[in-house]
Amino acid sequence: MNAELALAGVLGVSAAQALLVLALSRPPGLRDVVHVLCTGLVAVFASYLVYAVAQGETARIVLAQPLPNVELAFAIEPLGTLAAAVLAGLGFLHAVHTSGMVRATGQKAPARLMAFSALTTAAAMAVMFSANLFSFFVAYQALALAAFPLVAHVGDDEARNSARTFLAVLLGASIALLLPAMIWTYTLAGALEFQTGGVLAGRVDQLSANILLALFVLGIAGAAAPPMHRWLTVSFTAPYPSLVLVQGLAVLPAAGIGLLKVFAYVFGSALITAAPATQILLAVCGVTMCTAALIALSKTDMRERLAYSLWAQSLAAIVGGLLAAPAGLFAAALQIVATSCAATTLLMAVGTTAAVTGRHNTLDYPGLGRVMPWTFAGFAIACASLIGMPPFSGAWAKLWLITASASTGVIWAAGLVGAAAVLTFAHLGPLAANAFAGRAPTDAFKRPDGASILLVAPVILAAAGTLGLLVLADPLASFLSPVWTPR
Repeated sequence: MNAELALAGVLGVSAAQALLVLALSRPPGLRDVVHVLCTGLVAVFASYLVYAVAQGETARIVLAQPLPNVELAFAIEPLGTLAAAVLAGLGFLHAVHTSGMVRATGQKAPARLMAFSALTTAAAMAVMFSANLFSFFVAYQALALAAFPLVAHVGDDEARNSARTFLAVLLGASIALLLPAMIWTYTLAGALEFQTGGVLAGRVDQLSANILLALFVLGIAGAAAPPMHRWLTVSFTAPYPSLVLVQGLAVLPAAGIGLLKVFAYVFGSALITAAPATQILLAVCGVTMCTAALIALSKTDMRERLAYSLWAQSLAAIVGGLLAAPAGLFAAALQIVATSCAATTLLMAVGTTAAVTGRHNTLDYPGLGRVMPWTFAGFAIACASLIGMPPFSGAWAKLWLITASASTGVIWAAGLVGAAAVLTFAHLGPLAANAFAGRAPTDAFKRPDGASILLVAPVILAAAGTLGLLVLADPLASFLSPVWTPR
């Protein structure tokens, strides 16, 4: 295998998977096997690409050249490759969990759900391997369109309204804000290629840099910078397999990685030129991060609470990127990876709980850890990581955010990161503690056989992956160093 073949596999297998799942929808067992095996193959290809990047290999696939110096192309580089490998590995566990969920809940149209899950994964991978702004824009549009049916899957009025909001915000912001920013960048630089040091470095004046930064941050609405967050807070109405993809594995993390690419490869050193805009956006995102974590405390539906909690986590990544320092970029990348691991674990655990107990409300969680110990062990680990409790992986990201804030002289940003962590503890910590400390309910299971191995094993393995990040901070820093170190 070579790097180009692996890159083609990452981008192409998921697209083919969508067709195969629909064509082989009967019997259900065959459909599920195809779904799981294809996601596993994507994970293998993505893992190989991490090895290839570490060995200094390059790979690039060009599909078209619509303008001079502008290609529809995909390439490997450390930031996108690392995120793709982590999300592909988690995606394999999610595929197994999805197979269990559609059986446990009697989910309607499971083949359609799996097909659009595969298309969403393919689009997310295209976002992370995009070689330039044009490719990113095309892949990002495809991601919004592929994820739209996942949000609307239930088919009732609430789901349809949520899906309309989801699509309107993501596509509206990208067309009204991201597209002009891309055209303006092309006008200034004569190219849209992602490059270490920034394509705009030395080519943009202060006023243009400030306006462009605002356009990019707001235009990539999937990263959930306010006021472009509405798509995230309404998406909780989607079924659990869709929620994992939208909030944990595809839309939110892929958009976050895309925004980091803009910070590192489009602005680079020019991000310092946009100082007024970075300070304003830092303040808005930092204060909103604390507000989102506080709002989460008032939500009793687990899905809605987690939506606001993950909004706060995504804003922490934006804060890191806006610090315009290598330490901040690394903190942001680590925050996205750690959040994806914890969010996937947490959402699968909550989905498993809902499938076998029928409980969605936070008030019904006390004591469930006594009857579902393995599921809630994963739940507790994921909560601890999102909170940033040492020594869990989320703590590394928070520590780097605080360190980067202090080293760049933005002490108040470090304070906001700490305050958000305290508020996250307030809305997640007691849930995990009471699940084990409360009295076990006598009528916990609505299914007499409880949770199947397909529902429990992915939660345990994803939690183990979250724990595994504990020892990877230094290797990840070395792997990502080429992102901010010009050759």
